[in-house]
Amino acid sequence: MKKIVWLFTIFNILLITGACTKQAAGARNVIIYENDGSTDDIVLENEFLELRFLPPTAEIILTDKANGMQWRSNPPGHASDPLSDTVTRLLMESQFSLEYADVSGVGMTLYSGEQSIEPGAYHYGVVNGVLEVSYTIGNLARTYVIPPAAPEERMLPFLEKMDPDDRRLVLSSYRLYDINNLRQNDNRAQLLALYPDLSRKKIYVLRPETQEYQKEECEEFFAEAGYTYDDYVEDTEHYPSMSGREKPAFNITLFYSLDGKSLVLNVPFDRIAYRPAFPITRLSLLPYMGAGGLREEGYLLVPDGGGALIRFNNGRQNQILYSNVVYGWDEGMPRDAIIVDNKAPFPAFGIQRSGKALLCIIEDGASYASVRADVAGRNSSWNNIYSRFEMIHSAKMDISSRSERAVYLYERSLPSGESITLRYTPCSSDGYVGMAKEYRSWLLDRYPSLRDGKVDDVPIAVEIPGAVNKTQHRLGIPFDLPLKLTSYKEARDMISDFGDFGWKNVQIKLNGWFNRSVDHSVPTKIKLINILGSRGNFKDLVKEAEKNGYNVFPEVDFIYLKDTKPFDGFNIYRDAARYANRKRIEKYPFSFVWFGERMRWGKLSYVSRPAYMSSLIDGFKKKSAPLGLHNIAFRSLGSTLSGDYNERRHVSREQSMKMRQKILAGLSDSGTGIIINTGYAYAVPWVDFITDMNLADQSFGITDEAVPFYQIVLHGLVPYTGRAINLAEDYTKNLLKTIECGAGLYFSFMKEESALLQETKFRQFYANEYDKWVGDADALYRKFSSDFGGLYSQAIVDHVILSAGVTMTKYEDGTRVIVNASDNFWRYNDTYIAADNYIVLRQGD
Repeated sequence: MKKIVWLFTIFNILLITGACTKQAAGARNVIIYENDGSTDDIVLENEFLELRFLPPTAEIILTDKANGMQWRSNPPGHASDPLSDTVTRLLMESQFSLEYADVSGVGMTLYSGEQSIEPGAYHYGVVNGVLEVSYTIGNLARTYVIPPAAPEERMLPFLEKMDPDDRRLVLSSYRLYDINNLRQNDNRAQLLALYPDLSRKKIYVLRPETQEYQKEECEEFFAEAGYTYDDYVEDTEHYPSMSGREKPAFNITLFYSLDGKSLVLNVPFDRIAYRPAFPITRLSLLPYMGAGGLREEGYLLVPDGGGALIRFNNGRQNQILYSNVVYGWDEGMPRDAIIVDNKAPFPAFGIQRSGKALLCIIEDGASYASVRADVAGRNSSWNNIYSRFEMIHSAKMDISSRSERAVYLYERSLPSGESITLRYTPCSSDGYVGMAKEYRSWLLDRYPSLRDGKVDDVPIAVEIPGAVNKTQHRLGIPFDLPLKLTSYKEARDMISDFGDFGWKNVQIKLNGWFNRSVDHSVPTKIKLINILGSRGNFKDLVKEAEKNGYNVFPEVDFIYLKDTKPFDGFNIYRDAARYANRKRIEKYPFSFVWFGERMRWGKLSYVSRPAYMSSLIDGFKKKSAPLGLHNIAFRSLGSTLSGDYNERRHVSREQSMKMRQKILAGLSDSGTGIIINTGYAYAVPWVDFITDMNLADQSFGITDEAVPFYQIVLHGLVPYTGRAINLAEDYTKNLLKTIECGAGLYFSFMKEESALLQETKFRQFYANEYDKWVGDADALYRKFSSDFGGLYSQAIVDHVILSAGVTMTKYEDGTRVIVNASDNFWRYNDTYIAADNYIVLRQGD
């Protein structure tokens, strides 16, 4: 049916100039596929969907049988789009694009339409109900698996296994060089430079005038003699100058299948091949799937904070396109500055077009993904959204003293056994609410235990910072010493007050409670802070919480390790994660003024490698039990994700994520309570509470408005809060956003006055004074209990943007909460809502 022509590539070792060593890469054959020219459509269908594959262009059309809505991978009429530039037109006619680079970091983008479909370098077929489309993209020149050059003693065993006639044909394509018997026109110095062992050996060299058909014959004869691809790699490594300049070429296979009401696209890493001199660095999939045109109404849902909308044709093409990294920056990749640290907490995006919604969930490979979106009018007539994946990671080598050119070191290969999986689902109901319901349903199908996390009372968490470190003078000598903010006894008294107020089910998060400070030392040991009180005082705190039915969560950072000391159980050579260039990952806080690292003012942190982090958590659980602690508040585990690119103990970012999921699942099964910050989706199924969730968006210039997509997904499954109410830059707006999103209450209290924090780097606690805030906090808790009690176990069934700053959130029992965060009053069904206020309407009101 289809022809497949094998192209065996030249896999030579990357040579890095100067002091840099070779980087080996796993050899994979690059295959040249050929299409047979068939134009008959391939159709897959089930009860809900039809998938049509068009062979001449390799595009797909997904049809929802319930309503006839079509979602195309490539926009119709893109070739004649008057607004598109050349690059965008190439992207519009492609199912994917890939980026590659060389050792100097210089790269290029290839497009499947131009570099694979047009030359016919692809093939397809249906196997077990799955449509497989395999592409060859890049340079399609034929390379032959024959020795480019080889010493006589290596060549003879192969020649002896050939038939005499075959051997004569092979020898006619080679010349045997003897340093003691050179021809008059031979350049002795040049030959010795090309073949250093020619001074003591005779060497067979392939003649440069050998024709293609002769090489093909030789390839067949050598294969029969037992010459393998590994032999070829060895010979090209031994004489790299004979391998010629490698050309970039790649294989990608896309697997399409229908799974119930979803189209599933799978890209296995084991079916991606590339030449090691040109590692694949990025892969973009279905960049124009479901794109909306200039005359269509709709919007793009992007994973920005809790979610945000980019309305079709919004005229914001003068803003930079939307690009946000799923689960934030990979800390295993170097960066010199942070201007805005954007992060997408959940791996999903969607399209609302012509009254219908399409949701895409990144099921596998989400840790490598970023979501990109753009509006019509910039480079094309289409509004599009898609995912792009970081593939082979790299880091710049420090060889400035030996070379002025940049040299990059790359991972050896793609992680074996991993893949990228995208699930496209036409939603049963439209809009971002319909998409959120679809995502929630998918989440519950995959993690049924989420149904067990319902709470009726107002979710409330209180952070109590114990101590921070500050430079203090003793006898005129400066020391970095703990500074008390709240003693153990004072914290116990706060907890007693909460009980007297009638607060229920409070989550007590202790910060800065051990190992000197909020910026604690490596948690291999637990050492209580003397200025905060005794061990008995700490146990009294825990007992007071238990008496009131509260949970105590000691906050610990197992990822960013500070204040390392000899014999503290942390070895910077063994336990720190590394970049691809083998340097240890060392982090300083970034300045919000000049955006670079604050090396003089900030404290150095090492990023722990995943296996060491796991051992730290196990050790902490055992050592904290005698203190009566049975829960953990993870400072960074739910808000930071990184790989370890040390080639000796390589852990990909996806593997690191799965290791964390295994840790969280084990802790949850053992009865350990878990709090995380931010609430990255990979951790959510096992946590008991999320604090510091971003309830708004991150103010991208291209987005139009924020929506509580992620909160609709999670409400009634996992309690969550936004930033601490008393630490918000705008108290009223933060409170109204909390109400709109169905979030709980979160406070941060300390006993000392805020003025004590002057000349420290802990200004985040600038409004924490307990005595000034506790009365307002109690009144707010009572107000929330009265207005929203009983809603927190329910799902949010609808959310509507009534006007700019005015929203309606509806719950399962019919309760509606209308929030007016605008500067003017708003009339809702004959009820007037004042500016910066809200009303609650029960079923029938």
